Amino acid sequence: MRRLNTKRIELEDDTSGADLRSFLAALQEFSRENEIETFVVKTRAKKGRMAGGAVSFKIEALIQLVEGCNIRFVSPVALSHFAKKEVESYPDKMPVYMKNAFLSGAYVLTRA
Repeated sequence: MRRLNTKRIELEDDTSGADLRSFLAALQEFSRENEIETFVVKTRAKKGRMAGGAVSFKIEALIQLVEGCNIRFVSPVALSHFAKKEVESYPDKMPVYMKNAFLSGAYVLTRA
């Protein structure tokens, strides 16, 4: 597995059109550099106590606009079932915050 040059892409000001365009351009470049064909998004509630925030929905929309990439949505329930039934262990030294990303990628790869 190769290490990526880009560790984080941040949206500085979600009320700035220039920053939104810059974020989209950075996503576009990231996907090109790393030959990404599919982004996987874990779905979230749109209202209620567990709802996602406005900024995260903006970021999700920008991810959907990346040219040349497919978008797959995966529900938290599907990820939970997948983890229980098909994931025996996680990679050594994987940070806890990467668990959902790992599960999402593994889920889509096994369902291709």
